[in-house]
Amino acid sequence: MNFETNKLFAERYLGTAIPEDYVDWAVACLEADLDTKNVRILASLRNATSSSEVEDYFYRSLKELGWTMPAERECLFEYARDLAQQIVSGDLSPLDGCRQIYRIVYALQFPGEMYSWVYLDEGLHPENLGDLQGDEWEAAIKNEAARFVQESTTLEN
Repeated sequence: MNFETNKLFAERYLGTAIPEDYVDWAVACLEADLDTKNVRILASLRNATSSSEVEDYFYRSLKELGWTMPAERECLFEYARDLAQQIVSGDLSPLDGCRQIYRIVYALQFPGEMYSWVYLDEGLHPENLGDLQGDEWEAAIKNEAARFVQESTTLEN
């Protein structure tokens, strides 16, 4: 499953998905040559205001593509890893990425293996709880992101 699809699943679990997110997802599917009847219909609903309408076409699209929604925990962990990878690569600012990962940690009810993100979100070093600011804070977030990506990749293999 690609990043955009998992991101939409995660946003659904986090309760932040809006109709436009589904439409954007459908457009991205079409751009990736994932063309089905319901994906095309969903992509055309640019001005949709009804969540139920776009969700209906979203589920129909998933069925046509042969995809199912992953379990919440699995989905959110994968999304957190994707965000951490974006922090490491420089595609996502450390502070924005940290805030987004913190939302995931909160939704997952603070799993121990992700608790460092709670401290980082508060501007505290996860090892010694010292205050972090500016470049030092961003460096600590990047280091934690790299560690998280490495650990979660190791667990997969």
